[in-house]
Parts: sequence; structure tokens; C-alpha cells
Amino acid sequence: MKLNLEKKCWPLNQSFNISRGKKTEALTVEVNLTNNGHLGKGECVPYSRYNESVESVCNQLENIALDIENGTIDNNNLQDLMLPGAARNALDCALWDLKFKENLKTSWNFFNIPRPGAIKTCYTIVLDEPKKMALDAKLHSNYPILKVKVNEESLKESMLAIRDVATNPKIILDANEGLTVRSLDKLLNFLLEMDVSLMEQPVKSSEDGDLEYLNTSIPLCADESFHNYRDMENIFKRYDYINIKLDKTGGLTEGLKIAQRAKKLKKGVMVGCMVGSSLSMLPALMLHEYADYIDLDGPCFLKKDQENGLVYEEGLLMLPEKACWGG
Repeated sequence: MKLNLEKKCWPLNQSFNISRGKKTEALTVEVNLTNNGHLGKGECVPYSRYNESVESVCNQLENIALDIENGTIDNNNLQDLMLPGAARNALDCALWDLKFKENLKTSWNFFNIPRPGAIKTCYTIVLDEPKKMALDAKLHSNYPILKVKVNEESLKESMLAIRDVATNPKIILDANEGLTVRSLDKLLNFLLEMDVSLMEQPVKSSEDGDLEYLNTSIPLCADESFHNYRDMENIFKRYDYINIKLDKTGGLTEGLKIAQRAKKLKKGVMVGCMVGSSLSMLPALMLHEYADYIDLDGPCFLKKDQENGLVYEEGLLMLPEKACWGG
């Protein structure tokens, strides 16, 4: 087996702003595995919030390159060889893609899952001046679900402006750790008036213990506070939903395990993503049967996506005839 790593930069079609900062490009690492004429691919988006970089991901993968090329690593033992995170995700997804190709099957056939038709996905309204956010919301007011990035300072003004022009979509608010438990408590009645369906990661992961005692009818979703299977023991004391991102779980293998466990516990699941290409979205889409919300709009913010990537139309995503992963 041959391993090849590619560092890629995907310019964005707009600045992607959240409460923690902004980005104008998506930096990814692509893992390519070649074996007996078959090519398996995987992508990850290293995230500085989790102390990751393109360089650190490449270093992790290069450290086990000999084991990969010797064929001694598979999706099962990889879970013990590497910690959850972006590097393991790219390799895990590439191993799965290679396995599909070697078995001459699509990902859907391999897992015996019906190939889905059009699936609702959240569309993100990035943090900006309230008037600009309202304009963006108006342009997408016919979409089924809008995820609105907010901060404490402009949340009320932004939501009033957005609801004035977008009355029909479900609204998920995502503060990316930008609130406090106290400020959230004061906002709850307002959020109910705005018909907010879900509040994602309102406070810092290091300060979310008091959410356990917050009295709210608005479901809370853990993102930065939830990474992998080990986090499941205590997470539902504070949150009603978890956001499963393969870059956090360390790949599809653990992502499936988490999704199955969450549904067995009758807890809410969002399947989310970093801003990346369809090569990142397609493995995550394998979890769609377990998801209450799909949030896989990353490629919508790229100037150019992968060839044979997902097709997006008015808040729906659809598979191409032959996809760039699991095709």
C-alpha cells in the first residue's frame, strides 16, 4: 500500500465569521491510499481550537507511514493506534474508501444502507452586522433550516432582523462558546419568542457545568464540549443533543459507534462538519439515518468544491451520480 499526503487550500466565497474569529480559506489534509490499482481518499480539516494544524496532522500520519504502507493498519486497530482528531479522521475515511473500492461496492452497498435522495441540511448564516445577516437570511428564507452564528453583543438585534425576513425556517443558534450561563438564562424567554429550535454550544466547554441546572425548554446541543465516545458518559447531563463531527471523533468508525449509542439512549444527534470539501461531507453523510439534524453545508462556502462533490439546492443536499468518496 502507498500513502500520499496532500496539503490543500480552498478559498472561500465569503468570510466565515463566528464568535471566536473568522476565516477566508479552508486548509485541509488529504490522505490518498493506493493498493492494487485502487485509490482510497480521506480529508480532514485541522482546527486550531483543538490545537491542530496542517503540519501537526501531517506529522502524526508520517509517524505511522511505515505501518500504513506495510498494510498492518486497518479501521479497527487504528482506533487504538491514534487519538481521536483530524489526522485519524482522514486516514480512517481513506481506509474505508479503499475498502469499498477493493470490494467493488459503493459505501451504501457495503453498509447495506439505502442510497438517500434529497436530504435537508442546515445552511449557515455567518456572524456579521445584523443588517447583513438579515439580508443573507432573506436570500435563504425558503431553506428549511438556518443555523445562525451569534455572539452575546448582537444576538437580540440579529435575531429580530432575521425573523423579520425569514419567518418559516427552523432556526438553530450557534454561539460557539460566546455566551455565559448567566447571559443565556436571561435570553431564554427571548429565544422562545424567536421560535429557536435548538441552541448549540452556548458557553465555553470549560464552563458548561452549570448548564446541568439550567431550566430551559430549548434543547441544548454540545459541539466544542463533545468530541468522542468517551465523552458520552456525562455529556447528556448538560446537553440534549450532540454534534458529531468526524474531525472530532477521529473518523467514521467512531462516528458510527457514537451515533448508534446516542440513538439507543434516545438522545438528539446533529451530524456536522468543519468548512471543507465534499470529501469531508460524504463520510459524515453515512450517519444520516441516525441524525435529527444534518449540518453539512461546508462546500457551500467554497469557491470551488471537489469534482463529483455533493449537489446543493435550496437547503437540500443530493448525491452526484458517482461521488468523490464511497462512489
